Amino acid sequence: MDFEKYCLKLVCRFLRKDPLYISFFGALDGEIKRIDELSDELKSDFFFDRMSEESCRFFEKFLVITVRSGATLEERRTNIKAKWRGKGKNCVVLLQRVCDSWKNGETVVDFLNGKIKIKFVGEFGVPEDLEALQNAVDEIKPAHLAYELLYRYLLIREIHNVMTLDELQAHEIDDFAFGSVLTA
Repeated sequence: MDFEKYCLKLVCRFLRKDPLYISFFGALDGEIKRIDELSDELKSDFFFDRMSEESCRFFEKFLVITVRSGATLEERRTNIKAKWRGKGKNCVVLLQRVCDSWKNGETVVDFLNGKIKIKFVGEFGVPEDLEALQNAVDEIKPAHLAYELLYRYLLIREIHNVMTLDELQAHEIDDFAFGSVLTA
């Protein structure tokens, strides 16, 4: 809405042409638009995935997060989200919440045979930005517990008599089961 025109309609007809009123309402219109833009920015800062650069800096200082040089805004938002969710009683549910906040968050966390198992169920191969997830998990897990990262690869049963040659060629070589389980 054009605040200047709206206000000029509210005053007497002979004052609508007065330069003082026109400039006053024009200045108010600019300030109202600026406040409106700031309120939209503030509303978006309530969500981790839409935080502004300034909000990221605030939360990184507040949560004592060391930012890796060259980290993108998305990676910084993910680190803030993981750190924020990492507060509370340490259990598998907490670890799952932290892993879910990771940008590729398709993981299943379990505790078997005295180890934390983090299984990637989304993309094939070793996911991008794995170091950020490992740092978040290292920060909240008990120091005496090891964890395993289980990656998802294409297996023979998912390929043989299931995929066409075109579907097969759409995958990279790293998507196939040539890898192994890494222990942290």
